[in-house]
Amino acid sequence: MSTDSTDVQVSHNEAESRYEATLHGNPVGTAAYELSDDAITFTHTVVDQGVEGQGIGSTLIRYALDDARGQHLTVVPQCEFVAAFIEDNPDYQDLTA
Repeated sequence: MSTDSTDVQVSHNEAESRYEATLHGNPVGTAAYELSDDAITFTHTVVDQGVEGQGIGSTLIRYALDDARGQHLTVVPQCEFVAAFIEDNPDYQDLTA
């Protein structure tokens, strides 16, 4: 079963320092970060195995990076998934230091 990325909802859980993705109301992924001064370091991204490969991780990271851009934060892609996403999407490369 494929997932339409419009079915994925992403929210920012500041209290837990992470972005969270849900699919039909069920949690399916998180992108954890650490915030310091004017930088956001993405430390770990997890997408449930049952929905891997359906674009949920990309939707999650795109939302997080757009939010970081809106807050004028420099992105430190410590997480391999975030680093690969930025490398594959040149329009986000200006966010890195």
